[in-house]
Amino acid sequence: MKFPSKTVWFAFLIHTLIIFISYRLADYLPSHPPLGFVDQSLYPMPPFIEKFIRWDAHWYTYVAGHGYDAKSIVFFPLLIILIKCLSYVGLPIPFAGLLLCNVFAFISFWIMDITFRLDFSPEQVHYSLLSYALMPTSLFLNSIYTEPLFITFSLFCIYFSRKGQWWYGGVAGALATLTRNLGIFLFIFLLYEFFKKKSLHTNSLPAMIPLFLPPIALSCFMLYNFYLLDNPIAFITTQQDWGRHFELPWHNIAANIPLTFSNDPYSQPGVALDTFLTVSSLIGLFLLTILPQFKIPTSYLLIGWLWFLIPLCSTAPSLPLYSVSRFILPIFPLYLFFGQLSRKSYYCYLAISASVLLVCTSLFMNWYWIG
Repeated sequence: MKFPSKTVWFAFLIHTLIIFISYRLADYLPSHPPLGFVDQSLYPMPPFIEKFIRWDAHWYTYVAGHGYDAKSIVFFPLLIILIKCLSYVGLPIPFAGLLLCNVFAFISFWIMDITFRLDFSPEQVHYSLLSYALMPTSLFLNSIYTEPLFITFSLFCIYFSRKGQWWYGGVAGALATLTRNLGIFLFIFLLYEFFKKKSLHTNSLPAMIPLFLPPIALSCFMLYNFYLLDNPIAFITTQQDWGRHFELPWHNIAANIPLTFSNDPYSQPGVALDTFLTVSSLIGLFLLTILPQFKIPTSYLLIGWLWFLIPLCSTAPSLPLYSVSRFILPIFPLYLFFGQLSRKSYYCYLAISASVLLVCTSLFMNWYWIG
């Protein structure tokens, strides 16, 4: 592995600059009172830190400080464990969470860079990382959310499996699974890459052991669910308490479109962002899949479609595309799609995306729902 390239530093600094400008802009925009759960034990906080802790970030800090209960079990444990570890050495919980997520945000740029360079030119990688840096929901890399950890460990899993280093890949996949439930699909990615490189014969069977680390990690969390709540899948069944239920993807997209133009202060601008990013991501993945001019490994398409379609099946009455815009952020094949567009189309996308990121970050800091 190489040290971070100029591309990594440039993309990360552009992203950081947009976040900083958004922080300053937030003071000039109308603010909402908190509309979600607030972890009162965090207060008082310095204003700089407090602005970045909104919505689910309060749940992660609360569980780190007070432990799981029947409602918070839906939040996977790795980020919480790491925050808790830093709190033991004296760091306040909100500072520990922000420090962790922002460090992993930088690492995510680095591992994305070296992973993409396995198959793509430096120019394509440069454009791909810029599209990641300016993704409208990349603001969640800088709050206390699982996105930076999940992207980082997922890409480590993908990089090591592409290099045939199965134990490293399996461990990274397990850590991604402990970060978010979608990490379990890295097991399918590992199997695909393994059988692409090896045939199934007696000598290869022991080598398959690390491929099963992601499902083993999920099983450990399920055992904890059973110990705490007498239900090994409490993290799934409790989703109903959050208003989530199963629905077919096209129904959710169709139901969200009329809400895109509503004036509901609770759900806007997140509902509009969900519609925009879901439709554009669907188009991007579809074109990646069918058009030969877009070069991409088949295994990347496999994991990209899984990570896209599974959240689309989870809906709520008031939010048909419940946080899908945020769940799209880790779908790294989309950045390779943008990186291979014609330069005119690419710069048009980049200008729109950067503007949306700027506004959405400022609104997020004022308690508007983003994703």
